[in-house]
Amino acid sequence: MRRCNTVLLVLWMLLALPVAAASAGPATPEAAGLVDIAKAAPDVRLDIRYATPNNFTKVAVYPAAKCYLRADVAARLARVQADLEKQGLGLKVYDCYRPFSIQKKFWALVPNEDWVAKPVEKDGKPVSGSKHNRGAAVDLTLVDAAGNELPMPSGFDDFTEKARRDYTGGDKAALTNSRRLEAAMRKEGFEPLPSEWWHFDGPGWQGYELLDAPIN
Repeated sequence: MRRCNTVLLVLWMLLALPVAAASAGPATPEAAGLVDIAKAAPDVRLDIRYATPNNFTKVAVYPAAKCYLRADVAARLARVQADLEKQGLGLKVYDCYRPFSIQKKFWALVPNEDWVAKPVEKDGKPVSGSKHNRGAAVDLTLVDAAGNELPMPSGFDDFTEKARRDYTGGDKAALTNSRRLEAAMRKEGFEPLPSEWWHFDGPGWQGYELLDAPIN
């Protein structure tokens, strides 16, 4: 128990450490050209896990529970939501834009590129990182008309084989739901990440810069 408490304390201290902005860059997500999904697609439900302790770090790392995305990505997500509503379903979002400085903290905790994109800087400027850092990726799940999450093969940020798209074990209904979500997202051009059933990249993500504007 003492060892567990010590590990948690170290993780908390690591996440609490201030990280200098990778570059001057835009001061806010809006200034960087990102849009708030609550305005672009108000029917999409939010459960921004990193704004709460309910995530793998066990501490809140975002100061606000907001989802920012590139305008094109947000528009595509709105169309997915509209299409799912015809089936009595909808989307619930776990994570969207993520500042580059937060990416560095996540990498320090989970240095495994199957689960966390490695943040790389050159001359103090981000040169490689997560699609989340570009505002072009979204983590989400399916909900019913009342907002209840449908069963999935694993929980969010489950760093096991159950999270992989090629996982065939477990509950058959959960696998069906995962494939249903993937089909709905692919229809609007989103690219699924093989290692995480919840993660999707917007098309054209390569054209968006890595950002470190704080979430507000």
